[in-house]
Amino acid sequence: MIQIKHRESGDILFEMDADCLQGQKLIGKNLKGADLSNRVLRNCVFDSDNLNGCNFSGSDLEGASFMGASAQDCDFSGANLQKANFTDSILFRSNFAGSNMTNAVLRYGKLENCNLSSARLVEADLSMCDLRCNLASANLTRADLRGATLTGANLSNAKIDDADFTDADMHDADMTGTLIERAKNACAKHKKFTPIPRPKAKRPWWKVWA
Repeated sequence: MIQIKHRESGDILFEMDADCLQGQKLIGKNLKGADLSNRVLRNCVFDSDNLNGCNFSGSDLEGASFMGASAQDCDFSGANLQKANFTDSILFRSNFAGSNMTNAVLRYGKLENCNLSSARLVEADLSMCDLRCNLASANLTRADLRGATLTGANLSNAKIDDADFTDADMHDADMTGTLIERAKNACAKHKKFTPIPRPKAKRPWWKVWA
């Protein structure tokens, strides 16, 4: 018997007659606040679930699916999220620090105010994603960021070799220490255009004493 309990109260949120959770389909469940940390959850399906406030830290979630799920304020720090699918998921304020998201799909995901510092996002699909978040020291090598929103994002010291930023909005993004020239189409919009103010016109000499 597998039980999923609330991370704080210990109340049982869900139970099923199975030996493990790996590969299980938990579609449309209300698992708000669940403790799913340090578990083997490979290929689990959490599509359309309410996962707000869950703890997935340190778990093996390779190939797991979170399509259309609400996973706000979650802790995914240090988790294995290789090939995980977060398409169209809501992930506001979640913590992905130090997680491995190689080849993960986050297309159309909403990650505003998330922490992805030092996350490994090699070849991840972040196209059309809301990435107004902390990506400091993240590895975005060959990642697809086409059409992503990165307004005000922290990309300091990020590795963006061969990442594709075509049509991405990078206004006011912090690129300190990041080699922007190694990415594709990342130069044009990384800062807002600030017009140089025109100097005040000098008064004609015959009006100096006017």
